[in-house]
Amino acid sequence: MTTELADIPLSEATESRQLRELEDACGMRFDTWTNSGDKWVCSSGGMESTALDEDSIQEICLTVRSTRRLATMNIDTGATLVAIPWKDPETRVPRVLTGVVDTDSLQLLLFSIKQTLKVEQQLEELEGLREENSVFLRQVTEDFEELTFLRSMAEHLTLENNNQGLTQLTNYTLSLLGQLVGIEQLYFLENVKGKSEVRASWGASSKTNQALANWQIEAVTDSVSGQLNGRPLVRNQIKPLELGYGIRTVQELIIVPVSTTLTRIGWLVAINRNELDSENSTDARWVLSQNELGSRETSLLTTAAAMLGSHSNNLSLFEEREKLLVNVVRALVSAIDSRDPYTCGHSERVALYARRLAVEIGLGEDVCERIYLTGLLHDLGKIGIQDSVLKKDGPLTSEEFAEIQQHPELGWSILQGLEQLDYVLPGVLHHHERFDGQGYPDNLRGDETPLEGRLLAVVDAFDAMTSNRTYRPGMPLEKAINILAEGAGTQWDADLVDAFLRILPDIQEIRESYSRPPLPKRTQRASSALEQEISENSVAV
Repeated sequence: MTTELADIPLSEATESRQLRELEDACGMRFDTWTNSGDKWVCSSGGMESTALDEDSIQEICLTVRSTRRLATMNIDTGATLVAIPWKDPETRVPRVLTGVVDTDSLQLLLFSIKQTLKVEQQLEELEGLREENSVFLRQVTEDFEELTFLRSMAEHLTLENNNQGLTQLTNYTLSLLGQLVGIEQLYFLENVKGKSEVRASWGASSKTNQALANWQIEAVTDSVSGQLNGRPLVRNQIKPLELGYGIRTVQELIIVPVSTTLTRIGWLVAINRNELDSENSTDARWVLSQNELGSRETSLLTTAAAMLGSHSNNLSLFEEREKLLVNVVRALVSAIDSRDPYTCGHSERVALYARRLAVEIGLGEDVCERIYLTGLLHDLGKIGIQDSVLKKDGPLTSEEFAEIQQHPELGWSILQGLEQLDYVLPGVLHHHERFDGQGYPDNLRGDETPLEGRLLAVVDAFDAMTSNRTYRPGMPLEKAINILAEGAGTQWDADLVDAFLRILPDIQEIRESYSRPPLPKRTQRASSALEQEISENSVAV
């Protein structure tokens, strides 16, 4: 009895279909041998090979498993035993197929086996390539979607949108992320004095048809936020109630901090991966990733958090710039008020009235704030009018009135070089135009006058009529109202007068509650930042 190794290197068959096709091609059935500890045991088949002695079977099975090649053995009956390496398709357990064939038919059998397994090997390789292509296609698709997300975020954060609120941006961001990464629920929680508060959310739970309450999300975030140290938290296979707070439905969780360079803004929270269709995929990694949150989701949330943090930082800088601008404007207004104590507070009241009227006619928040600043600066040009005219105790002569009429253009000249304040120019220049075209400086008629100018004309006239002057007391409210009503459509825009009269209670409340803030008093010598810097950087000699 001899053993021969046929020179046919074979990959192991991995499908029961392959076994059936092999048996059909060879016209015979094979026994299946499985290694059970210290010996090989026949687990299925025709049991023809069991007629051989135990040592021969063990020898040929070990030979086939060690070499992974087809082997043959001559037996006393004038037949040949053929052994083929095989692997169970379900358990992936290595096995050996054996069959007995007439020696005269051996070469034909070996040829049939070789051709059959060669075809099966090629089919298996093609299937592997198809799966690799499928995985590659999914990766390319994911990369494209991620690039689309980044591009959409970048386009949304253009300079003209840079002043949108953080909550507005997070709503947009969560919507993009939810559609991209297949997550059931997304939240943005703001850091409010060390505690998290839900500010924006996206999605609902498909696994339970019940979204979590905000307090539960906040409680979980607060419980782990101290452990993050600026890094994301990723957890999968969470058991019911493991997180506490009565939470049974969270199975996967990502929490990513949102920060600027100095402060913690809040957190992005992702809950539960949507179950995707894996019917056409056999890649174990892909199937596993459908039930877990991993590096891709974490990377996208981290990128989104960085962009939100950057935007928050930009908002802070923008707000500081706006505050500085308003303070500069107030300094200019104080310079005007210091010229004439009788008109002190006029610009502030006009600005407050103008903003309230702008709200009444439906203008946006940003536009209302711009009209407020325009109201503060509308009389800036009076800084160039002589004191003898500006503070005159009595009626003005025609020459003096002509000088007063120059203040809109003087104000425009002072401000026109300041790009950050270019939006105030129309109101500053045209707040003394009349609706009938008899105003100044350009005799504009009707809608030719910019809306800011027409609006300021109404509130400026009202405050002037109801305020005390050196040469007269303020008019009674009823008389000022009658003058406005009579001048509607001639001196003032009738629609704006009607809107102003509708909000008279608010105007009266503003007027009665307004008090000019006192000027700050200096209590000590002003410190010099330059002197301090020189002192800190000086070198002792």
